Amino acid sequence: MLPGGNMPRENLTDRRLKSLKSAPAGTDRYEVSDAIVPGLRVRVNEAGKKTFVLLARFPVSTTGARKSRADGKINPTRRTIGVYIDKSVSGEARPKEGEEPQIGSLEDARKKAREWLQLLDAGVDPQIRIAENKAKERVRQENSFEAVFDDYVAKALYQKDGKTPKLKNATDMEKGLRLEFVDDKIVNRKKRPGLARRPISGVTKADITRVILDKVDEGYDARALQLFAWVRGFFNWAIDRGTYDIEVSPCDRLKPKSLIGTRNSRDRVLTDEEIRALWIATEAIGYPLGPLYRILLLTGLRRGEAACGKRDELVMKEELWTIPADRMKGKIIHQLPLSGTVVEILQSLPIQNAGTFLFSTTAGEKAVNSWTKAKDALDKEMLVVLKRFAQERGEDPEKVTLKPFVLHDLRRTARTRMAKLGVQEHVAEAVIAHKKQGVNAVYNQWDYFDEKRDALNRWAAAVRDLIEPPPENVVSLTSRTASPAK
Repeated sequence: MLPGGNMPRENLTDRRLKSLKSAPAGTDRYEVSDAIVPGLRVRVNEAGKKTFVLLARFPVSTTGARKSRADGKINPTRRTIGVYIDKSVSGEARPKEGEEPQIGSLEDARKKAREWLQLLDAGVDPQIRIAENKAKERVRQENSFEAVFDDYVAKALYQKDGKTPKLKNATDMEKGLRLEFVDDKIVNRKKRPGLARRPISGVTKADITRVILDKVDEGYDARALQLFAWVRGFFNWAIDRGTYDIEVSPCDRLKPKSLIGTRNSRDRVLTDEEIRALWIATEAIGYPLGPLYRILLLTGLRRGEAACGKRDELVMKEELWTIPADRMKGKIIHQLPLSGTVVEILQSLPIQNAGTFLFSTTAGEKAVNSWTKAKDALDKEMLVVLKRFAQERGEDPEKVTLKPFVLHDLRRTARTRMAKLGVQEHVAEAVIAHKKQGVNAVYNQWDYFDEKRDALNRWAAAVRDLIEPPPENVVSLTSRTASPAK
């Protein structure tokens, strides 16, 4: 039959589809029925546009079809499945966004027609299902990982003012999760794409595992465990909110012990040579982190306790640093006597004009809080120094390595070395602000201020002796003060 009428069913092929001619002028269009899928037809108009349609009995609620048959059944109607676009033909007109969907092959049209017929058999209108799926996909795309993360930061980590943390480690959590999961990152000289634009419901276990294992490979097992705990908490929060189109966390069934290993109690203490290397490396690093690292070593303070220090907490005439309770882990004010070496470091810090924070990259407005890259820089500088020491001893510098350590290990080093210097247990514990236990916490309110000053002076002298060993005919200050404090 010539174009203009309805042709008999054909076992259509893509080749036959491409060969269909435009409908003759004045005939509007013609159709070719597919012999493989019942109801599937190709409609061709005068412009040569080929459209796949499905002839079927669609629910009356959405099509407007009327029950006109004597048996009460709905008359068949045609619905557009999609416009055929021959991708091999350059310049082929493409439907604009919002118009009929595109179909690139006969098999795709058959697949879609079969899906529609299955929905109709189940009493579901394909148009309603398509609309529902589009709405879900729109919500899915709007709920990107970054968009939900920004909500998490604003609603879970900080107060409504956007500045006051709800959690003590809110800033570190935000920085760590954004650096490792949200943003792109270079790992082993290769770019690891971030999850920023990924729909949160599309984040997989493999995405989480990749980040955690990268951190393990870098030698930071403790940080890997911390990141896993943080990202798991983030996903649990998103699920509990119930508004982000996510019901299952990619962290489910991921076990930290299997992924990272057992978290062992840390016992890392820096050696004499490593302490010397750290001191020299901090000189190369400079302000603000160089002086901060030295103070962590000399005082035994935790990273956040020292890094967020403010100038108005210092009473230099009394050589005293009063750290408020809200910055201490034990939530008790810490009166820290300052050794002469620490006083010199603090006096060397620049006077900021935008705020009172002692260690800052924003002129004192905010405390320094970028740690991962800074610690990498410290490790690199220390390794350079350690290799130089080896070369000076006549050893092969290429065989020298730096055993991994974290900043908290500086605190352990200070505590351990004070014990070695003869500082009594309760005094050393008071220096690093460990909370008293048992009845001591209730009945012993003395903070051993003078004893703490003596202990910190001993430790500072010991460090000075490591950095600048005294002449052989001069007795070291630390050797004269190594007897137990009374």
